[in-house]
Amino acid sequence: MKIESFSLLCSWVIFTIITPVILVALLACGGKEGAASKVTGPELEASATSVPASRPDPTAEPTIMPTPSPTSTPEATAEPTPQLDLSRFAGIDGILDPTNFDWPRAVETSEGVITLGAPLEKIHSLSLGHSEILAALMDFDRLTAVYSFFTDEEQSNIATLSADHKMIGFDPEEVVGLEPDLIIASRFTNADTVALMKDAGIPVARTNLENSALGNVPNILLIGYMIGAEVEALELVNQIESRMQFISDILPEGSRPRVLSVSKFTSSFAAGSDTTEGGIIEQAGGINAAADSGIEGHQQVSIESIAAINPDVIIVPQPKSGADAYIEELMSSPALAEVPAVKNGKVYYVMPRYHTTLSHWNVTGIEQLAALLFHSVFSGVTFESFRNFSE
Repeated sequence: MKIESFSLLCSWVIFTIITPVILVALLACGGKEGAASKVTGPELEASATSVPASRPDPTAEPTIMPTPSPTSTPEATAEPTPQLDLSRFAGIDGILDPTNFDWPRAVETSEGVITLGAPLEKIHSLSLGHSEILAALMDFDRLTAVYSFFTDEEQSNIATLSADHKMIGFDPEEVVGLEPDLIIASRFTNADTVALMKDAGIPVARTNLENSALGNVPNILLIGYMIGAEVEALELVNQIESRMQFISDILPEGSRPRVLSVSKFTSSFAAGSDTTEGGIIEQAGGINAAADSGIEGHQQVSIESIAAINPDVIIVPQPKSGADAYIEELMSSPALAEVPAVKNGKVYYVMPRYHTTLSHWNVTGIEQLAALLFHSVFSGVTFESFRNFSE
């Protein structure tokens, strides 16, 4: 839905209040970073599992969006109809005039002030996380091109959409040749790459992606404003906030399990503080065991290090073929035999596309992990998936 003027937007809001059925229909269309990040690092961009029978199978495709069973979770209520509160744009860093929903509109990022003179027809994203957000807010055809890793079904939440889309390599000149109206970059995008694109006269907006699901709310609103998708951005933000509130409300009080997120390629790496995986653990009600042991970021660990961390639960967010082999290694290691996670069979594969991305899809990882850690509490609760704009 395009908003060409503030007055039109107001009319639309009034109309949806009068006719909530239309708003519900709109909701059906609404609806992720060093060497240690590896290829499954949280912000990819252009530059035999032991599962106790009493617990859910984490290899099964989860469906996400709380629609709790009233019989099993009486405290849960139906999802409220979100209100389109335009005042939310007023608190977003970068939006210079939050009362202006017409064109031109100006935003300020680390690359300076850019003026967007008209609705954007062609947008290019240099990161998977930004592309996943854009896919939720607009028709995917407006994205000029994708990168090969966007099509990896284990690591990308837009793999199906990307499979038939125009694909380019990693030469910045290819992006310039696409002549997009706007390029969206992350804080990890190489400065020389950004400079080349700016020198070509293409506006570049560098926006941060956060480890916290709620921390990405301002970023989603800023992107929605830049591309003229204020309504869609508000709907997605409302959905994120209500789902996270549901998790917060239902998590039990008391002791929390110490959870280690670890993966292995040529070496093993644990996710400590200030990592996407660690943030998901904490938001799902666990203690990030690596951070609790003093690990910052993604750091290489040995079997002996894992034994010293002594986690209650181990999760492995990497492609399943490698995850299965690594889990078998962990489960059969004599050095880990007395570690609670191994001793009690609580070593799990989790889907990397929910644990190593930086977008609203992290909420799915939080919900999935919370249900895994607190199975009895979430018994009978079902979740639905986020939806992309084009689906």
